[in-house]
Amino acid sequence: MKLPFLPTIVAFVKKHTLVLAAAVLVIIVVVMGVSGWRYFQYRQSSQYAYETLRDALKTADTENIAEFVDFNTFSANLSKNLMQSYPFLKAGPDQERQLRDMIQTSLLKQVRTKQEPAKEEQDLKTRLRTPLYALPQDFITQIVNTLSLQTSSEGTALLTAKVHHPLLDKNFLLIFRMDMAPEGWRVRSLINGPELVRQFREAQEERMNAQRQMILDKNIQTERRIKDLFPLQSCSASAGLISDGTTLLLVTRVLARNIGTVSVNNMNLFAEFSTASGSVLLARNLNAVQPTHPGEDFEHSWTIELDGSSDLGKRILSGQPLQCKASWKTLGLNSGEVLHISEAPAPIEEFQ
Repeated sequence: MKLPFLPTIVAFVKKHTLVLAAAVLVIIVVVMGVSGWRYFQYRQSSQYAYETLRDALKTADTENIAEFVDFNTFSANLSKNLMQSYPFLKAGPDQERQLRDMIQTSLLKQVRTKQEPAKEEQDLKTRLRTPLYALPQDFITQIVNTLSLQTSSEGTALLTAKVHHPLLDKNFLLIFRMDMAPEGWRVRSLINGPELVRQFREAQEERMNAQRQMILDKNIQTERRIKDLFPLQSCSASAGLISDGTTLLLVTRVLARNIGTVSVNNMNLFAEFSTASGSVLLARNLNAVQPTHPGEDFEHSWTIELDGSSDLGKRILSGQPLQCKASWKTLGLNSGEVLHISEAPAPIEEFQ
């Protein structure tokens, strides 16, 4: 099929080749200019900063991370939040600087450490026995997987992420503030830092109370076993001066009976001595190694030497007849098992 107008078009193109080439070149330049401008604008946007930071966190690119996170300002703000809920942490005149250094070191360590999935331990007792760490083992991974750009306005953007702490069995929402600075977008603060630290502290205190309660519950069970195995029947005490007139001997006698099915090899007794009116004078932990087989009685006495001329000695002499209140602290069984009543102090800080 012939196209009658084709020769005309070809002739036109030949006649105006330079003009057409110039027009095409201008169009290309304009398109490239617009695309370049749009790309330049994109590189200045919070979206670009967010995506680049997320990728840098994913690949542990510390140099790129440092370009988008102002660690000095970030750690300075967070250290002030920590001081409010943890006044004892790095306490001293240089507390804020030490906390700031601690935060930066912890974050850098997280970035450089191979991220392992945090073990989700379902058993509460196992969780309570596991030493508490501030940041989950997969902290950075969780940040990368949940990080999102929520809002963006002129010069300010918010990034959010969710982190689950397996030992506390709590979810925490992190809200970062990213500001436009002369050098570009920078994450400068955790704007919900005060609330976040307070939530973490509450969860930690809840954990510490649960740890203490676990000790108390175990003590109750142990006390029942001791009572069913080796009940105390009596405890008595008397005191007097020896011939030198100053040495005071306090003698306590204990009677118990093995009503169980296993021998008791050694024992630790906690004894508290009071005056006839009930005023406590002193307390002692008393030890003995005296194998006592099932069905046998345990009779033992301990002598405590004191200064009869001291205030305590005088109170003991004037407070007779003495009262004795005793309880088993530890029983070592022939089977190798040790029944022990643990101390249950006030909640103890797990990390300083």
